[in-house]
Amino acid sequence: MTTEIQEKQTKEDFGYSSKEEKLMLKYNPSIPKGSFSIQKRNGKYYWYYQLGVKKVGEKTRVKYICPTFEGDDNDGNSSFQVCFTKLVEKVDTNFSRTTSNNTKLTTLCDEYIRELLIEENNPLGIRKYETTQSIKNGVMRFREFSLIRDLRLSDCMDVRKLKGEVKEYLDYCLGRKLSRNTIRTYLKQTKYFLDWLSDEDIGKGIIPSNPISTDFIKKIYPSNPYEKKGLPKRNLFYKGEFYDKMYNTCIHKVGELWREYLENGLSRPHTNQPIGVGSDVVYFISLFQLDSGFRMGEILTSYRNTKVWYNRRDKKNSSSYWEKIKGVWYLRLWWKNKESVIPITTKIRSWEKPIGVKGIKPKKDKDGKTLYWDTPLVDVCMSMFRESPFLFSSPNYRTHRESHYSKTYYSNLVKQILVNNGVGGEGWEGYGIQSSHDFRDYFITHKISSGMAIQDVSKLSRNSIQTISKHYERMDVEKQLDRQKQLDKTRKVKPKKDI
Repeated sequence: MTTEIQEKQTKEDFGYSSKEEKLMLKYNPSIPKGSFSIQKRNGKYYWYYQLGVKKVGEKTRVKYICPTFEGDDNDGNSSFQVCFTKLVEKVDTNFSRTTSNNTKLTTLCDEYIRELLIEENNPLGIRKYETTQSIKNGVMRFREFSLIRDLRLSDCMDVRKLKGEVKEYLDYCLGRKLSRNTIRTYLKQTKYFLDWLSDEDIGKGIIPSNPISTDFIKKIYPSNPYEKKGLPKRNLFYKGEFYDKMYNTCIHKVGELWREYLENGLSRPHTNQPIGVGSDVVYFISLFQLDSGFRMGEILTSYRNTKVWYNRRDKKNSSSYWEKIKGVWYLRLWWKNKESVIPITTKIRSWEKPIGVKGIKPKKDKDGKTLYWDTPLVDVCMSMFRESPFLFSSPNYRTHRESHYSKTYYSNLVKQILVNNGVGGEGWEGYGIQSSHDFRDYFITHKISSGMAIQDVSKLSRNSIQTISKHYERMDVEKQLDRQKQLDKTRKVKPKKDI
């Protein structure tokens, strides 16, 4: 059974025509110059109006109007006609939503989320995509609580009442068994929403002040002693032999897949998997992480080359791309406001000539007989993963042809294939691996324990020397024991009579 790809809809599908637009504007001269557009959000389309001239103090020229619908409503009006009527009303109120003390807080949450959506799709916006996504998620959780409590704007006007409701929200989060970091993040994002309600310059400006300060959040949900001391929480299971086992497992698995690909081409072992590498992508990404300490996103979302990176739509978010210089591959990173470049020299051996890779010379014996080929790991990935803007192109080539593997999907694969101890699982939870990020932790601790200068590890991992000293330097139990044995040699036990 085949699934048809849903075509992108246009304004005309919802009743728009330039002729009708001109007629309506003729009889409504108060409408400022601008243009109508539709934008898709969560599978649904919405009408927007982009003003031609931006006024002083105006936050955005793109104004939300209303949802779309197909066909005519009960009054015989098309979606565009309803949209225009709504636009006239919004112009009359200067695009300000009318609020009263009885306005539901969920309605205001929705308005704030719409503003975040507009900022998220603005390439020149200040916040990064990951930030707006996180805030939206946090506000949605507070919206759920507000719906349960039936909170109104009047509840935000009363300082004592608002503080009490935020305390109730904290209990609500605790009852859901959320982690401490998640709860703290949700409280912080609720503060952002309330800041917006009180800010009369760039926010809604409908409550006199926001009493939910950072100090208030710390007071009702203080850090525990473990967090205050900053005690190391990572790599508690670390052993050098575990690192070696994981690294070798990944490199041999990638080698097997590469050699199978050269002999038989891409195939699929199960009918429900796409043609290609499929779920075995976890061995490729984990190999990069163990090899050079990358964050999962730095590799998973890396652009294939300089050209597609320059032409990317969203230039404000963290990004990385591959570049080959004199036969060596480099990953250039603009991540978390830090710029870096990391060379990758790891190679994968094969006894068949590499496909789609130029300039790879075979290793020959003294008689000139070809023994094998060593292909750079990045070239292997370039050949095995289909062409797209990203190195690790999504296996869903019908619906996500221009995208990379989903982060959520990938994280689930790591749990299933690498972490869990069971059928088809490597069982690396016994090595302290709980998520993809733990491979980066292993890399840092391994290099420190191997004697690499902390300054070099800092440059490779893009972590500060202070962070590495606090969390990683003393995590190798065996190395600590060696240090202690060296100390033992400096101590002498004398007979009691000689003291």
